[in-house]
Amino acid sequence: MNRILDIDKENRNAVVQPGVINMEFQKELAKKGLYYPPDPGSMAVTTMGGNVAENAGGPRAVKYGVTKDYLLGLEVVLPSGELLRTGGKTLV
Repeated sequence: MNRILDIDKENRNAVVQPGVINMEFQKELAKKGLYYPPDPGSMAVTTMGGNVAENAGGPRAVKYGVTKDYLLGLEVVLPSGELLRTGGKTLV
């Protein structure tokens, strides 16, 4: 559960699994000329799932917002085993 599944530069969205390390995600985005604004101080070790759970921000949050401002959708497995999908991709 630590893979970047898709980075869609044209539509400026990505699909990641919850174990992706924030800094690794930032590095992959930079290769495509993009960046993800939330930059918690612990971004070298925090996961995207943890960032969602904590609504992480960082210094850039003052200007660009926190994690919730960049979520289009989630796919969550509930304790019952039921799969819950919220939101979805928004195309330009």
